Amino acid sequence: MPKVTEQHRVARQDEIIEAALGVFRRKGFQATSMAEIIASSGLSAGAIYGYFSSKTEIVYAAATRIVPARVDELDAMARREPMPVPAVMIRTLLEGMVSNLGAPAILLQVWGEAATDPVLRELCSGIMAALQAAITRYLTRWQQSSHGLNEELAERIAHEQAPLYVAAVNGFIVQDSIAGNFDRERYLARTLPHLPQ
Repeated sequence: MPKVTEQHRVARQDEIIEAALGVFRRKGFQATSMAEIIASSGLSAGAIYGYFSSKTEIVYAAATRIVPARVDELDAMARREPMPVPAVMIRTLLEGMVSNLGAPAILLQVWGEAATDPVLRELCSGIMAALQAAITRYLTRWQQSSHGLNEELAERIAHEQAPLYVAAVNGFIVQDSIAGNFDRERYLARTLPHLPQ
């Protein structure tokens, strides 16, 4: 029997994750069964369960691909000269999330499940901590670059401001998920310029 390469294994996992996200978008996380993910993927049950034993494992795997990519993107933006303003950083973060997930409502559904599922709660807490840390690093660099502050003062201000940026991201996700007439561009245009710079 031929040995499965790491590249093939990752590609197969990505295929399963994409199939699962598609079903989550159509039916919602809670209403989706593993059988529906299997049917959507076109793979056998054995192939799916060889990689993931549950929806939670699939969500965890998706997060380990999406979140580091977004964090790397923010860190790369922080190294640019000149740096983009923080509003551009948040817009880029949200656009990347929408591109990865197809619909931010998936996040809101997982957050809802995390209220009673300790595994999902830990996952969501880790995601939020990683994003807040990346935003804080960005804002620290921004305070140094644009305002000429020393690292200690820049970091202190960044720690104070970062929760506001995280709230703006979360507000976008919540409203995009449940407000039928939500205008993404209007939200970004009206909210981001008012965040502290």
